[in-house]
Amino acid sequence: MSDDKPIIDQLKEDERLKIDIPMEDEPLKSGASAAGSTDIVEEFKRLGRQFAGTLEGIFNSEEARRVETEVRAGMKSFADEMEKAFNQAKDSPAASRVKEEATAAKERVETGEYTHKAQEGIVSGLRWLSNELDKLANQFTPAATSEQPPAEKSPTE
Repeated sequence: MSDDKPIIDQLKEDERLKIDIPMEDEPLKSGASAAGSTDIVEEFKRLGRQFAGTLEGIFNSEEARRVETEVRAGMKSFADEMEKAFNQAKDSPAASRVKEEATAAKERVETGEYTHKAQEGIVSGLRWLSNELDKLANQFTPAATSEQPPAEKSPTE
């Protein structure tokens, strides 16, 4: 076991040697720095143009056109199936029953059966809301016996 220790240390030292990255000996000068930043800007421009060209090539490729055609055909097929399902549902006995019930409800509302109940409910709700707003206003209104607040200064003072 004690023999393993020097081998492990040697392996660690070998690994460090592999990772060392050589540095340039010359420090950057101010002129070199400006030229370097210009090179960076130019490289980013070139990368952007190349990326845009690649995307354009992808979207204009034959494969993209084929996929687009397949997607369009699939969406049209989906829309046709949905239309067929809606037409079948519209013509079903359940749809007819719902339509009849809706017509009957409309007639009851028009004859006043539900109108009177709705009016009573609205009046009751408005009274409640008015009472609650009155309570809220009373919480913010100072009592008559309390001190008057000092007069506000005008913005020009």
